[in-house]
Amino acid sequence: MKKPTVLSRDELYERVWSKPMSVLAREFGLTGNALAKICSRVHVPYPSRGHWMKVSAGTAPARPALPADPGGDGEPITISAERANSRRTQTRLSREARREQLIAVAAAVVEREGTHAASMKRIARDAGVSETQAYNYFRTREALLVELARRELRAMRDGRKAEMDLATDHYSRLSASIRGYLKQVEVRGGLLQTLLRSPEVRLAMRRDHRDRRGDDMNRHASYLVQTFDVSKPVALACTSILTSLSLRAGRLVASRKLPAAVAERLCIAMTEQGSRDTVKAAVGDPT
Repeated sequence: MKKPTVLSRDELYERVWSKPMSVLAREFGLTGNALAKICSRVHVPYPSRGHWMKVSAGTAPARPALPADPGGDGEPITISAERANSRRTQTRLSREARREQLIAVAAAVVEREGTHAASMKRIARDAGVSETQAYNYFRTREALLVELARRELRAMRDGRKAEMDLATDHYSRLSASIRGYLKQVEVRGGLLQTLLRSPEVRLAMRRDHRDRRGDDMNRHASYLVQTFDVSKPVALACTSILTSLSLRAGRLVASRKLPAAVAERLCIAMTEQGSRDTVKAAVGDPT
């Protein structure tokens, strides 16, 4: 009998993304399906079917990040070809930790197989709880997917803000804003685009986005008015046009049609020049 293998979640995550699941499973003395179940149980994302063909073709998407361990105990994972005599002791999670666990499981399922596979029954099974328990945390499947989309957007905003906080003036903040946004889109945009194919998710996020985008645009336009004495209509028009440019580039990056580095160079160059030209025209600078 093959000796059991003991790994941390981080080590298992690196192993499953280093070679095909079927190959790795044989090394452990398991079937590919058995290894996939272990990964699901400990919330370790693994490649979807066809991933390694995409790698060979140079079209594979970035691998999803390893979510936090819902249990938070860092307990090692023992992988053995011999059936265990008893299951791992279940840890009672706090309500917030269980919600985060369900969201993380939903993210892994959607990334691998799409929203159609993310039923509450499937998510509950992978999380190790009953479907009835899952509905205690989210009234509907759509509510869970909307919360996942909101979580991704919050992470994207936080990453963008972290870049902007390092900037020291208006134009460096513009560049940092675009750079931070596109970095986040490269990592999270694919999952978000998949979620937005669901009509219910798209409708909910459209409402959120409309209000937030309006606030952001008004804030930036007010800054241009106060700092450069640009009229409010011109400031709003400039902000709207240049924001749309970055959003369109982000969609191309998320769908892997444009490298993030190329999108960053194009957007920063056009946004900075457009902003400078608007300010010069507003203050009557002939240059």
